[in-house]
Amino acid sequence: MGLNTVKTATPSSSASSLLNRFLYIFSIFLFLAPLIPLQAQNRENDLLQESYIPPSRQGTILFFIQHIQKSTGINISYSSSFLHLNKKVQLTGTEHTTGEVLSTILQGTGIQAAALNGKIFLLRENSQPQYYTISGFVKEINSNELIIGASVYDPITRKGTETNAFGFYSLQVPDTCQGIVFSHIGYKPVFQHLPPPDEGQLDIHMDVRSMLQTVVVNGEKETMTSQSGYINMPVTYVSSFPSLLGEKDVLKSLQLYTGTSSSLESSSNLLIRGGGADQNLYLLDGVPLYHTGHLFGLFSIFNGDAVKDVSLYKDAFPARYGGRLSSVVDIRTKDGNMKEWHGSLTLSPVSGNMLLEGPIVKDKSSVSLSIRRSLVDVLYGARYLSDYGKYYLYDVNFKLNQVIDNKNRLYVSFYKGQDKMFIQSIRPITVLFDDYNFDWSNITAAVKWTRVINPKIFTNTIATYSRFYNVFTQNTIIPLSFDDSSTVKGKGVSRVRDIAIKNETEYNVSNWQHISFGGGYTYHNFAPTAYHNNISAGEATQRKAPIYYMSEFSVYGEDELSLLNDRLIVRPGLHFGALAQKTSFYTSLQPRLMVRWQLPKSQYIQLSFAKMTQFVHQLTTPVINLPTDLWVPSTENIKPEQAFSYGLSYQRLWNNTWRFNVNVYYKQLKNIVTTNTVLNIFDNSDLWEKKVIAGSGYNYGSELQLEKTQGKLTGIFSYTLSWAWRQFDRLNGGKMFPYKEDRRHNLSLALKYRFNPKWNVSATYKFSSGAPFTLPVQIFPDFDWSRNIKGYLDERYSPFSTYQVNYLPYISRLNNYRLNPVHHLDVGATLNLGNERRFKHVISAGVYNIYNRSNPFIVSFDQFSFFEYDEVSSLQLYQYSLFRALPYLSYTFKF
Repeated sequence: MGLNTVKTATPSSSASSLLNRFLYIFSIFLFLAPLIPLQAQNRENDLLQESYIPPSRQGTILFFIQHIQKSTGINISYSSSFLHLNKKVQLTGTEHTTGEVLSTILQGTGIQAAALNGKIFLLRENSQPQYYTISGFVKEINSNELIIGASVYDPITRKGTETNAFGFYSLQVPDTCQGIVFSHIGYKPVFQHLPPPDEGQLDIHMDVRSMLQTVVVNGEKETMTSQSGYINMPVTYVSSFPSLLGEKDVLKSLQLYTGTSSSLESSSNLLIRGGGADQNLYLLDGVPLYHTGHLFGLFSIFNGDAVKDVSLYKDAFPARYGGRLSSVVDIRTKDGNMKEWHGSLTLSPVSGNMLLEGPIVKDKSSVSLSIRRSLVDVLYGARYLSDYGKYYLYDVNFKLNQVIDNKNRLYVSFYKGQDKMFIQSIRPITVLFDDYNFDWSNITAAVKWTRVINPKIFTNTIATYSRFYNVFTQNTIIPLSFDDSSTVKGKGVSRVRDIAIKNETEYNVSNWQHISFGGGYTYHNFAPTAYHNNISAGEATQRKAPIYYMSEFSVYGEDELSLLNDRLIVRPGLHFGALAQKTSFYTSLQPRLMVRWQLPKSQYIQLSFAKMTQFVHQLTTPVINLPTDLWVPSTENIKPEQAFSYGLSYQRLWNNTWRFNVNVYYKQLKNIVTTNTVLNIFDNSDLWEKKVIAGSGYNYGSELQLEKTQGKLTGIFSYTLSWAWRQFDRLNGGKMFPYKEDRRHNLSLALKYRFNPKWNVSATYKFSSGAPFTLPVQIFPDFDWSRNIKGYLDERYSPFSTYQVNYLPYISRLNNYRLNPVHHLDVGATLNLGNERRFKHVISAGVYNIYNRSNPFIVSFDQFSFFEYDEVSSLQLYQYSLFRALPYLSYTFKF
């Protein structure tokens, strides 16, 4: 390595090399073995004691070096390969000699000044390379959309990192590094030569990968994007496999992985490792959601066209997450194209989707707007569905992305979704005595500010608002005799409203240490039940909802350490949460720990522990996913729920193409709640708290997953063997029983084959053990008519019957039987046209449940009556299936 000497002649290359080695060895000898005569040493040190007054306190290293040479005539020799000349430095004002100035401007560089042979040499203190930090954003080249989870690494040292949820990275590289690699499964790899470190942040633009392009990546960090207990699902997976009625659903795509299942056939309701649906934390652009279902849970509220990135945490929870027991589903929507306007229109048998995105000011601000509305009432309502009721739903996603400067960015996001359904009491098939009207909606809004404080520190501050609101009205006709009846009109309302602010900060200390910390405050406003009824023969009754005002606080810290040359990664963390209201105050200290050990041949063993606390509870009905469930807070009588989660996993990777995981887990639950009766928003608002009972639970099992991510044939095989138990002192005689969401066996197989960029075919097969349910061992006739209203039966047993003997069940234990298993095979094909043109067309077709399986949706005890007084019908168990073989066809137009 040659020395660049200012104001001196340049020697020949060979002579220069010899001279450099001699000077370097001689300088080290000068410092380590002070055998040189003191008089000569003092004569050389006079160069560093030369009087010198700097012209200013601020400037670059090169500026001060050149000014010293010009003012004093002293030659200064250095190597530009390890000295960053454009680095800005600041003097203290007390420097008055050449040595003092050089010492200040070289502080922290690992370089010091030495006088020798009438010159000043700038030499390394040792032979170790010096590190500096590069940082910036990784973006898509055609849209400036920030890319989440892109790998960034030095191909020589194989040290790397990943972009965070905002596309930001921070990496320390040695001064000998020539360039770094940026890679992502959905984009072409980029090798970037490093500019001088003082030219500001390094932003990278990546191009979308061809559908059939093979991935060749040599960096270790690329293989770590999928860890045990964590799934980062590419958005393309949402549209890769067959779907019910052509509706691409984010949550149903997650059900292809281990540890996940659904509460009912084809439901988007996620069950994670035996936990309830309410134990999942759903985040939409950082805003928590309380209800995620459309059409009674058959579809989720997350519009696949608007989604950018999906992450699922099943264990090894990062310390920044809190508030739920089972999982975290973190969903980010598209920021909006900053280069040009684009859009799409999708039509399926049940809905129409529209997406429009583009720049307001090119490369400075953009918007993204997506709208989805059901078409069932529009296309079929007037002719086919008038006898069965009316139903419609819609979603609106909006996002504004504003770049303030290269370090500051502002996001504004908004979501509203609503379902409305009305069922008439008079139907040609069965006479009902009730009219039902459902109306539920979600509203969220967020303002987010991200800032790069310096190349090592990135911070994100967000203020959010969310509201879940549902109304359920019922008009009931109670027959008193053949010519007389009474009408009861009831209306129930339940609401949850949150206002929150939180901050998350990431500090990249080095490639071996990454610290994150932050905190937040949430103001909760719960109104679980408000009830109003009006009886035709009496006075109206109105009970206002008891409102609970609460404050929730959280603080967290986490330190991720890479030890033993990255073979051992340790991530300890601590989350503190507190809930305060008038009559109660709860605190929770939640330690987190993840340890991952790398074995030879890309093998990994991971251990994890997490304590989680949930301050809110959902009181559910044991039927279809109706929005009549109650969200209630922890109170003086209802303690927060707790979970202690343990996990052990083994992971094996082959050539960045195959991934194999085996996991075992155990989770202990405390203070989980349930009710010993059907509880909904019609119940007495003053009594709901007294109907809640608390208990404990245990979830444990093992998971096996094999995934192929690259090539023409891709797919995933997953199998989960699990148990979920619950125990309540006031239920089942205090004995443990299987939880209603226990699914002993859960298997998924999904395959996709791409013939070319235009054509691909796919198939999925899913099998799940039947859900537990309670079946009476014996039944007894109930002749105590005082329990009934003039012969009208108690609706808990026979809501469709009149003038018949009621039956009382004898139940030996809860959930003593299981429904039939649920399984179905789905096939589909996709045709992409115009991939190289401005206007593109996507046609998808397939068949759901191709072999026409009758899967149980719900079961009920029915005692049908036709008003025959001399005949008593027996109590019977009926299984209802929702979907048999069902074809679909969808069309998407893109521009």
